[in-house]
Amino acid sequence: MQRYFNEIDVEILDKKFEKENTVYPKTAIVSFFDNSKTKISEESFGYANLEYIKEFINKNNELQLDHCLIENFDISYLRPKIYSEKIILSNFSASHSIFYNKENNIDLSDVLFESNNVDFRNTCFIGKDINFSRSAFYADFVDFNNTFFKCDNLFFSKAKFSEAEVSFKNAIFSSGLKDFQNMEFHGGKIIFVNADFIEGDILFTDTKFNLNSISFKVANFGKGRVDFSRVQFGKVETSFEKANFGDGDISFRSADFQTGKVNFTSTVFGKGKKSFINTDFGNGNIYFKNANFGDGTVSFRLSVFGQGIVDFHFCEFGKGNVQFDRAKFISGGIDLKAVNFGEGKVSFNKTYLGEGDINLEGTTLIGEFLMKDSVFGNGEFNFRESNYKNADVEINNVDFGIGKISFNKSVFRTLSLKGSQLDNYFDLRITSCEMLDLSHTVVKDILDINPPGFDPEIKAIDLSGMRLLGRIYIDWRRTNMKQLIYNQNTSYKSKEEQFRILKENFNLTGQYSYEDEAYVEFKRHEAISHLRNDIVKKPKLKFWAYTKFGFKWLIFDKMGKFATDPLRVLFTMLITYILFTLIYIILGKLGDVHIVSSIFEPNDPNVLGSVGKAFYHSAITFLTIGYGDYYPDGIARWISAIEGFVGLFLMSYFTVAFVRKILR
Repeated sequence: MQRYFNEIDVEILDKKFEKENTVYPKTAIVSFFDNSKTKISEESFGYANLEYIKEFINKNNELQLDHCLIENFDISYLRPKIYSEKIILSNFSASHSIFYNKENNIDLSDVLFESNNVDFRNTCFIGKDINFSRSAFYADFVDFNNTFFKCDNLFFSKAKFSEAEVSFKNAIFSSGLKDFQNMEFHGGKIIFVNADFIEGDILFTDTKFNLNSISFKVANFGKGRVDFSRVQFGKVETSFEKANFGDGDISFRSADFQTGKVNFTSTVFGKGKKSFINTDFGNGNIYFKNANFGDGTVSFRLSVFGQGIVDFHFCEFGKGNVQFDRAKFISGGIDLKAVNFGEGKVSFNKTYLGEGDINLEGTTLIGEFLMKDSVFGNGEFNFRESNYKNADVEINNVDFGIGKISFNKSVFRTLSLKGSQLDNYFDLRITSCEMLDLSHTVVKDILDINPPGFDPEIKAIDLSGMRLLGRIYIDWRRTNMKQLIYNQNTSYKSKEEQFRILKENFNLTGQYSYEDEAYVEFKRHEAISHLRNDIVKKPKLKFWAYTKFGFKWLIFDKMGKFATDPLRVLFTMLITYILFTLIYIILGKLGDVHIVSSIFEPNDPNVLGSVGKAFYHSAITFLTIGYGDYYPDGIARWISAIEGFVGLFLMSYFTVAFVRKILR
């Protein structure tokens, strides 16, 4: 029978109609027209009005209306003669028929259908409102396959179905409200496969599917709101595979999927909001694989995922936010491999991620990824090869549990693990990142930031406040750690602390040359930090503070890099020796400095010249040898005393630096 039409025209003939063992005294010729009022087709039906129906029921104690046009049907017309709490229709059948009441409602409410099969196959309902509210179906099979509801509103609210299979396969619902609220199903399959809801709101609120399997495969939900709030789904399987939800808001809020499989594979969601808030997905497997969530917000806040697999493989999200805040993943884990999170904000705040694996491998995002105050169990957290080069990722105050963690070869604009607890091996061998924030983390095992096959492109790193109980594997030179910390917008005190952490870490890992470089930067920033602190506390003694700083800068840093560079100390010794020699020469020319021989007369040819005496006396004094063959006179005595002290100090400085280097 024709199902795609805009309106019909009916002609009643006083002529008997026979088809498939059904006989009607009159024939209805029905012409079908499209939107442009072009005739599409013409078909013949039997004709039944309310008088015919009443007479048929009284004669046969049942109702058979197959291949029939039923005009102006109103169940209330039968109530005066057939009175009970519900009107009983036995052995009911109305397949390949048309219920036609163009100006008024078609009322089938409060009806008790008692039959092996309640058959509405290929039937068209044409009226203002169509009402099955509070009706009960006691049958083995309730068949609405290929039915067309052409009406303003459709009501099945509070309808009850016994242990029957109920099928709306290929049904078409026209614009307007579709009210399936508070329905009850008590067994068998519920099928809406390939149903087309066109436009208008679709409400299944508070419906109980109980033990059944439910299928909305390939269903088209049109442009209206779709509400499955507080629905109790079946314990076998609930499937929305390849369904299209259109652009309206969609709600599964507080729904209970019990223990059955939940299948949203390849489902298409539109621009509206998608709410799975407080939904209990039970212990079955949940599949959103290859689903497209469109541009609207998607919220799984407060949802509970039980022991089954949660699969979001290859999903596509649009411009809306994706929320898993306060959700619970008991033990099944969550697979988000190769998901494109779109351009919104993805949040897992205060989420319990349970004992299962969390897989974000190969995911992409343009926006923001937040995971704060969340808790992991024993499962693996896999963030490998993800592309977040245009996204900020904050995984702060997270307890990663004891599972393996990997960010290997991932790309981030910024990555923050601030305040998180890293109890197990943590693979942070990322490809690139503008800012890597590891501040206030607790590292109890190995933190690996040293990829073997490539140099990580990290522009800044923050290690301030880190509690290092384990070890960090990082290459000081390949990652350019000095510059990374310099690039931070943090205080000198913070940088001092970070260089100290690295110095201690390199000592533990046996990277002593890196330890020396980190130690030098630690001492430099410590000195600047103390200078600034002294100026703030005692501004009147600013000059003295700068003097102390300058002395430390010259003696400890420039002369020997805090005893980490014996060659620099040796070079400083040479420069100092030459400097004192020049002083002796210059002052000797001025007549103020005299280097006198104790064994030769002044005119003795063995006496050294003035330059020779200056070099020789400076060497003997600097090295504190003291042969006594030449001694200073006048002001040279004071200069020699100073040179002797400086020489003794620098020789000791060199010994410390040299021994420190050799012993390691």
